[in-house]
Amino acid sequence: MASKKVSHYAELQYSPEYNRMELVVPQGTKIADLAKVIDAIGKGKFGNLPRGCLACTSGDNLIIRERLENVIRVNLERGSVGR
Repeated sequence: MASKKVSHYAELQYSPEYNRMELVVPQGTKIADLAKVIDAIGKGKFGNLPRGCLACTSGDNLIIRERLENVIRVNLERGSVGR
């Protein structure tokens, strides 16, 4: 059985309109790895983004979710699923 190539990249998305930050991590990401990423969000080029928290209602929300392994592309213009 061939092993599936695992991505080591996450995506940090931010919407000022909805006051929301979303961190999408690869499947199988460990909590210890998340701690490093969350710390980095407040530093460097991410320092100008509002800081969020999981339970906060006074600021921007930070949602952390795992990227799902099965993806189906949906063409919104044609209303078709798949290719």
